[in-house]
Amino acid sequence: MAADVTEVLAGFDAYAEPRDGLGDNPFKLGCSLAAPAADEEIRSAWPVAPPGELVRAWSVSRESRLFEDVDYGQWGLVLLSPAASAERTAEQRALRPADYRPDDVVAGEFLGDLELLVMAPSESGDRRILVALPLDDRQEWYPAAPDLARFLERYRDRHGAKFWESPG
Repeated sequence: MAADVTEVLAGFDAYAEPRDGLGDNPFKLGCSLAAPAADEEIRSAWPVAPPGELVRAWSVSRESRLFEDVDYGQWGLVLLSPAASAERTAEQRALRPADYRPDDVVAGEFLGDLELLVMAPSESGDRRILVALPLDDRQEWYPAAPDLARFLERYRDRHGAKFWESPG
């Protein structure tokens, strides 16, 4: 059975209390989920609807901070709010038109570096969720998962480790 993004995202609540020693990470990591985004908030930010799976994630939390380094802010993933996602997507499309396709959506950003989490509906397989590198062309971006739910499952199961850098 395929994972549901709302269930997977809600599972990060188990890490609400910051902890040391998660996986191989030397940082104290915690997860926080903001209140859900209202339908009007999403429509206001995205006149043309973003991928439904991202909308469902926002129905759980408008912005999520997953395995964030609570002491130094040098690790973790921020799933962006609807407005921040729309703004970041427009910015990246303008700055890098050769790399961003019209249906790509920047869903998140990684703390401590410049990598972005991109939903790429026009791609296939594990390239539907990409980790965009700041200086590399699209073909060099990491394929991370076939959908957002699977990405979040892998990310949660590895306590925020960058599993896409060493698949297996």
